[in-house]
Amino acid sequence: MKTFSFSAICLSLFAVAMPAQAQTPNYSVSANAITGGTPGAGADYVGPLTGQTSAEAQDDPAGVTWAHYYTQILYSDAEAFAWTDLGSLSSRVAAVAERVDATNFPNGVSASTTGRFVDRFVVASDTLPKNTPVTLTFRAALTVDWQGSGLYDGNASCEVQIGAKTATPKWSQAWNKAPVVVDSSLVVVNTTVGATLWISGRLITRAYASFMVPGPLYNGRTEVDATCETPLVDVTPGVHLVTESGFDYASLL
Repeated sequence: MKTFSFSAICLSLFAVAMPAQAQTPNYSVSANAITGGTPGAGADYVGPLTGQTSAEAQDDPAGVTWAHYYTQILYSDAEAFAWTDLGSLSSRVAAVAERVDATNFPNGVSASTTGRFVDRFVVASDTLPKNTPVTLTFRAALTVDWQGSGLYDGNASCEVQIGAKTATPKWSQAWNKAPVVVDSSLVVVNTTVGATLWISGRLITRAYASFMVPGPLYNGRTEVDATCETPLVDVTPGVHLVTESGFDYASLL
């Protein structure tokens, strides 16, 4: 006659009763928007939102005429918006700093954003065997539209990483510095069929306006609109990507 221990029976019943836990998604999005140097300035932090495909953040205090140290009258305004989608990040930042009736000044007005997405994919093929060497080519595509006058400073940085390969195109313009021109980059990844790789993108933008610099010079304003995209521009024939999010990076072309 077979015998069974009470503890073994309980363990078996417990295993049957417990449902299988769902796997945590490996994709997420986040967006941050921050303003500073003006009354009402603040921040909005969203995410990371795991298993989500989009996020947005904004901080937009009203433009205001105000007193610095009681008698120094200034006008300032700032806005920061960040939008994040898988494969595509965008932002808008603006800053205004103007002297109304003042001889003593704070530093200036600022607005900044950060957006980031993370995803994971498997390199798949219906015709090539597992471990066949293949090449994936993505683009780190940074575009910027801007305007500035007076004492202004603006910059944007796009960072794209696929596996161990990274590209970081950048842009900047300022009243007293040489400009950095946008130069989008290719990200070429040598991998194999069946490999699992991470893909991520980050966009950081900043706008800054000064009330005054020695000279003296007064007033500044700037606006920056930027995007950072990660299109899949070329793959080895017979290869396609199966993303955990379901997003098709080739659709960004």
